[in-house]
Parts: sequence; C-alpha cells; structure tokens
Amino acid sequence: MASVTIDSLDIVFGNVAVLKNLSLAVADGEFLVLLGPSGCGKSTLLHTLAGFNEVSAGSVRIGERDVTWADPKDREIGMVFQSYALYPTMNVERNMSFGLRVAGVPRDEIERRVGRAAQMLHLTDLLGRRPSQLSGGQRQRVAIGRALVRDAQVYLFDEPLSNLDAKLRAELRRELKQLHLQLGTTMVYVTHDQVEAMTLASRIAVMQGGRIQQIDTPHRVYDAPANMFVAGFLGSPSMNFVQGRLQRGPTGLGFVSDALRVDVSGYAFAAAPPADGAPVVLGVRPEHLELRDDGAAGRARVSLVEPMGSNQVVWLDATGSSIAVEIDAGHAPAVGQEIGLAVRASAVSLFDPQTQARL
Repeated sequence: MASVTIDSLDIVFGNVAVLKNLSLAVADGEFLVLLGPSGCGKSTLLHTLAGFNEVSAGSVRIGERDVTWADPKDREIGMVFQSYALYPTMNVERNMSFGLRVAGVPRDEIERRVGRAAQMLHLTDLLGRRPSQLSGGQRQRVAIGRALVRDAQVYLFDEPLSNLDAKLRAELRRELKQLHLQLGTTMVYVTHDQVEAMTLASRIAVMQGGRIQQIDTPHRVYDAPANMFVAGFLGSPSMNFVQGRLQRGPTGLGFVSDALRVDVSGYAFAAAPPADGAPVVLGVRPEHLELRDDGAAGRARVSLVEPMGSNQVVWLDATGSSIAVEIDAGHAPAVGQEIGLAVRASAVSLFDPQTQARL
C-alpha cells in the first residue's frame, strides 16, 4: 500500500490546458473517487498517475518515490480500464497470469496470486473459460483480477462499470466495496456516475474544467457543497436553486424571494454574513421539501409528477422557479393543483450569485 501525492500538476495537449495547477493527496488505503462530467479532466488525471501522459509541470509521487517520469511498469500500479481488453484466445487463468508470466514470476507464486484473486472475485469455477464464454460482469471481474494479481501499491479504475447494465453495475459496485475492505489498498476510481461515487468513496473529488471543485467525504460533498456546480452535479433530481435576497427582521435573518420565504437565522456562514438586502441563491434538495399548507414557505402549482417506484418527484412552478420535491409513493397531487411548500431550513445552502461559492 502507498499514498499518492500530486503537486501543482499541469497537463497540456497542444494548446489546450487540460489540468491546471492541480494538487491532490490520497491517503494510504483510501478509496478516492474522481467524479465529474465528460471532459472535466478526471480520466486525464488517472492516466497521468498511471504514466500514460507526459507532465507539463508539477510532480507525482507514489509512496516515497517520485514517479513523475517513471514508466507505467515501474510505478507498482494495477490498472482496470473501461473496456475489458482481454485476450480472446486465452482462458481466464491465462489472462490473469499473463503479465506475471512475462515478468518471470515463479509458477507457484503465479498460482497463489491467481487463486487468491479468483476466490475474491468468484472466478474459481471460470478459470478454464475463454472471454467469449463469459458475461459482461464476469469479463470485468477478470480484468479486475488481472490488476489484483500484480500485488500493486495503488489500483486505478477508469470507469470500469460503465459498459454494464444497471443490475450488473450494482452487483459489481458492492463487490468492489467489499474488495477494498478486504485488501485495504489505495484505490483511485474515475466515474461520472454519482451513485458509484457516493457508495464507493472514502472521499470524493468533484472535478470541472481541469480543477478540483471540492474534495471531501460523500456526506459533506452532498450536504455542504462548496459551490453551485457541485450542488447541481450531485443528486437526482439535483438541488433546487432559487434567486432571492437576505432580509433581517425582528425574528432574525430570512431568505426572501417571490417563490419562498425561509428563516435562515441558524445558517452557519463560512465568513461574515452578507449585508442586509444582499442578493443570494438558496439551494435546497428535493428531499428537504414538503408539500403541506401548515408552516408553508410559499405556494406553488404542480406542473408534473414523475413516479419513481419507491418515491415520486413532483415538479412545481413557484412564481417562475421550477422546483422538484421528493415525496413517498402513493397519492400525488394533481397536475395544476396549487399547494403549500415547506422547507427544512436546517438543510438549505446559500450561495453568492456572482462567484457561485457557498456562503
């Protein structure tokens, strides 16, 4: 096992700066997930850790070693790609052991490592099969096993579940989590799927535009997003945003808009609160809203109801603001109905409308 340290990293392809002065520290044994939309630089960062990209500036360390200019084979990493990249003419055992055989590892050590990985990944009964005889989930397990037999210090995963259907993704997600608990090895995992990130990660690094927007535990990233991009990227539906202003009154500090009025006296500002009357954006997640008339923060008209199985998402038109509310399955208000809207004030976020940073 080893830590990973990236210091002031720049990656430039032609005239395009993909990563810009990026620094990151991954603790020994941590499961870090790089999360972000396509083109944000997360795969570029992972491939740079693997040694596939030339560094324009900065350094990369794995453990105590500076590997900025080291070849991939000398970095003591195990890499799992989005595509399985298995040899079609080799059986599972040969696919998993190929790198070890090329490296001249003794036969009994190869058998020990392959047997151990196969047992962890439920592949023992499949070692004699070829890739064409396996399901997609089984092939990805083989690809993971091929990385595990290297006994690497750091394992890198580049969207390994994106080619699988929803059921297989859920199964392999659980197995990867269990695998990390068993091995305790440092893992860095790239995905654009927020469910994978939230369920797998010790910490999540949310990326956009070649920069890390926030890095924290899944709970903190979801409940206390650093800016409006992070707030809007996580959650399905994503966080609701309502433009308004702060207003001080006899009962304390309030958020006021045409759509909502919310008491934010208990809000924990990162610095001094903005001045009275200052424009702010209130963010609130759909599960922190309720449809009820008592204690309502505002009134809105139902524009759409989306059944989601165990719950429903009700979309409201609140004086021009589109607001999503998550409610239990069962009875839903009728489209066109006007209804009261209550806000859990302790769960709101406030943002600066200019910088989009959390207040």
